[in-house]
Amino acid sequence: MALVLKRLFWTRLVPALACLKAAAGLAAFFLSFRSAPPDPTFYYPLYLFFLLEFGATAALLILGGRQDPRAQSLGFFFLAGLTSWANGPLSLAASRLDAPWGPLLLTVKALQLDGFMACYLWAFVRDFPAPPRSARTLRRIDAMVTASAAVGITLFALNLLGPLAPAGLGAFFDLLVPMRGGGIYYGLIISLTAGAFACLVWKGRSLEDAEYRRLRVFLAGLVCGLGPMLTEILLEFLRPYGEYGESHPRYKLAVILSFSALTVLVPLGTAYAVLVHRVLDVRLIARRALQYALARYSALTLAAVPILAFLAYLFANSDEKLRDLFSGVRMLLLLSAAAVGVTALRYRSALLDAVDRQFFREQYDARQILTLLVERIRATGDVASLASLVAREIDLALHLEGISLLVLDTRSNMLNDPRRRTAKLEASSPLALEISNASDPLPTDLENPRSSLGRLPEKDRHWLVDSGFKLIVPILARDGSLLGMIGLGQKKSGLPFLKEDKQLLHAIASSSAWVLELAQLHSTGHSTGPRRSRDADLEETEAGLPSPDLAKECASCGTLYPPYTVFCSQCSRRLEVAHVPYVLPGKFRFERRIGSGGMGVVYRGADLALGRPVAVKTLRRVSPEDAMRLRREARTAAAVTHRHLAPVYGMETWQGTPMLVLELLEGGTLTQRIEKGRMAPLEMVELGIAMADALAQLHAADILHRDIKPSNIGFTRDNVPKLMDFGIARATFDLRRDRLLGTMEDDDQLPPTAVWNQSPTSLTITKQLVGTLSYLSPEAINNETPSPSFDLWSLAIVLYECLLGRKIFTGGDAKQLMARIRLGRVPEFSQVLPDADPALEELFRSALHKTVSRRPATAVDMRRRLEAVRDKLAAS
Repeated sequence: MALVLKRLFWTRLVPALACLKAAAGLAAFFLSFRSAPPDPTFYYPLYLFFLLEFGATAALLILGGRQDPRAQSLGFFFLAGLTSWANGPLSLAASRLDAPWGPLLLTVKALQLDGFMACYLWAFVRDFPAPPRSARTLRRIDAMVTASAAVGITLFALNLLGPLAPAGLGAFFDLLVPMRGGGIYYGLIISLTAGAFACLVWKGRSLEDAEYRRLRVFLAGLVCGLGPMLTEILLEFLRPYGEYGESHPRYKLAVILSFSALTVLVPLGTAYAVLVHRVLDVRLIARRALQYALARYSALTLAAVPILAFLAYLFANSDEKLRDLFSGVRMLLLLSAAAVGVTALRYRSALLDAVDRQFFREQYDARQILTLLVERIRATGDVASLASLVAREIDLALHLEGISLLVLDTRSNMLNDPRRRTAKLEASSPLALEISNASDPLPTDLENPRSSLGRLPEKDRHWLVDSGFKLIVPILARDGSLLGMIGLGQKKSGLPFLKEDKQLLHAIASSSAWVLELAQLHSTGHSTGPRRSRDADLEETEAGLPSPDLAKECASCGTLYPPYTVFCSQCSRRLEVAHVPYVLPGKFRFERRIGSGGMGVVYRGADLALGRPVAVKTLRRVSPEDAMRLRREARTAAAVTHRHLAPVYGMETWQGTPMLVLELLEGGTLTQRIEKGRMAPLEMVELGIAMADALAQLHAADILHRDIKPSNIGFTRDNVPKLMDFGIARATFDLRRDRLLGTMEDDDQLPPTAVWNQSPTSLTITKQLVGTLSYLSPEAINNETPSPSFDLWSLAIVLYECLLGRKIFTGGDAKQLMARIRLGRVPEFSQVLPDADPALEELFRSALHKTVSRRPATAVDMRRRLEAVRDKLAAS
């Protein structure tokens, strides 16, 4: 309950109050603008400037980064900060209005929410770009978050109670109320904020060069934009500086204007780093358009702001003599501003051209290619040439993950791919009817509840997932009937299809319709042709073309054959029907079963496009929507690379069966090695160091493995251990939906008869657990929020089993096993391995402690402990 209230306070109450105060400040500004008294040290329009400037940045981060807590924290930081610029307009408007509006505005002004700036910034620093690997550092930053929150709550409460303060405490409250001086108030806030910036710079030291370059752009905007302004605010509390500013108001005004101009770097730098360098996960529909607009307007601002500031200065001081106007420090500032503005204006065209080339070169090239394609299509003579031309040129223009042109075969009433890269589709299916009724390109987002495709039969939805199409362009005849379609996969850049893309694709489909109608007229009345021979079928299948039937499999040796084969050429046994096709159209050929288990089957296969051996693991049949989600998560996992992580090549689906494509590890699995006998302690520790290092890489990318077990640790031909199978890996921000995927059972790399699989692991008593029961942590059994401790417990169990040569949690039914794991009843090390080194006993006592706080906090911590044990074992 306390956690729920805390989340509501930080994510709902404070931001809501900040929005209320910002809106009230804007209204108060316009109410009091005409009656604002002249201030020689501060221009009244600056209040509006700061409210809009920081408000736009906050909106970008909060609204665009709903799925990224880092973007939310930084957005709340800007939102809390902009409320301080509402105080001036609120005070002035309140003095001009009668009850009840005047007192109401004063009450809103008393909501001093900028005191929470440091808290939100420290929360951002903790998670950006990733949480610290050191548990000690994480605890220290968490302590700063808590301390900053306590300071914010205290200042907020004291400002609300300020009018009720006793007379004797008036001087004390003056130091805590911003509008009365606020020395302690601003001192605390700026000190805590400066500490957060310093910590952010310190965290950047451990980043890779590419990551640090992205961080530098982001930090430069924050530090250069806010640093001078915050420094000037602190200097005002020093008597000599304050007195000098009061006696030289024009000097103070020049400083404020200069520092105000620098604050433009904050929204520009933040937005540029977020949208262009993508330092935060801000999902915006028109991301590329915003990138372009940001770059262009940054260039225009560079030219306009100095000149506008120069003209404003001349207008405000039009009554002064020129000699006084251009003297002293002001002369240098004015000349610098004029030089920057004139230079930017002089080279404005070249700068904007460079922006266009940077942001629209690809789009410009794509437009040229697709426009020429419309003209080239009419010169195409046959359907096969048309399919090759369209696929090649569109892929060249848009850089797609896949593309196919399907053509209606009137004899079979099927939509076929002449290049045979995509499975056939019945022309009378509901999906084909939906495509024929679409006059414009049709998006295929099955996860969108408003999409009409979500109501299609499961067979058609599975076809969409199998094809990988993100956009379907119908090819319609003059009478509106469906001649074919162009299916496009996702852009490799991850960017959406633009409106211009869809218009050009529509034009290409219209040109293709003319060719297909002519081909259909020529084929009318032709016979279906001679019957194909079995040799022709074999030649087509071997070439990687689609086969409508399941492969045949030898139950003895696991070899797979084309569908029409009867006997195994090696064992002479009669073949059985397999669960996979012999060829996945245009992608993989299945060769031999190399493992099986509760989840699915693992096959050795060949990548037809790249000519490399792969391991293809079939998972349980899922819904089309879950298949799309698994494919997306596999793409996330594929982005993480490490020497001890088996590469994830991708995720395919076939008629609802997900297929995880992995590196083929020819050295076998850890399960097979343990079955041969116990592992030597030093060998076990070296394995643990490698796996902990791989986990550290995964966790730094916000990915949990959640199914670490001996069968998911493989070895290359050179004996390099690798952690594999990201079949249930989740990006940590999406783990809340794990419960929808049901359960997972025991080891899936071994034949069903293996001794290792004889323990009961069926989790039919619960549908909320993810992983293999024997390796789940007590927290996972208790259904707690997933965290790195899940993986670290599983790894410790695996390493313990390497020394024991047997499973730890086995025997009894599932309920009994869950009770033992929940209580942390691990075999006493000194009893099962009395001759082992004491360092090993201490390692497993801490790594498998039932209290999570007593275990290694991170994978880095786990690796360090293993390295210390290795040094002791090597020395003994």
